[in-house]
Amino acid sequence: MENDPVGARLVALVNALTSELGTRASVSVQEEPNTPRQVDVIPRTDSALPVGWIELGSELILQAGHHGGRWELKRELEQMDFLEDVVRSVIDGRVTEVFAPGRSRVEVTLRDGSVVAEAGYATLRGCLPLPGWVRRGRRVHYAPYAE
Repeated sequence: MENDPVGARLVALVNALTSELGTRASVSVQEEPNTPRQVDVIPRTDSALPVGWIELGSELILQAGHHGGRWELKRELEQMDFLEDVVRSVIDGRVTEVFAPGRSRVEVTLRDGSVVAEAGYATLRGCLPLPGWVRRGRRVHYAPYAE
């Protein structure tokens, strides 16, 4: 672990979330031999958004949302602040998802007030142009993780 400062930060984050969230969410770590480690933070309330990440060698895949909300990060210490900020912002309910046919866009308001957004697409329908879908789509404001 001393040779992997990113791994150490990820383990520390999992431990902190497990302790802090208590009954508000389950924090599960899936570790199988020869497979990437996956961490899922699942809220107990349906009105909040799950968040998680997968450790893939030199990459971290952060996921919050349905089709959108996927960030591909380099496995570097500089990326850990971003990953933790997004995870904690989702837990605090500072997240909105916009839905349209075959696509969604997740918008997360970080601690400093800046907004990061990522869109994702599914099915062939998501590949078709749909001008203005972010403005006109169904908008869901997710709740914070609550007792």
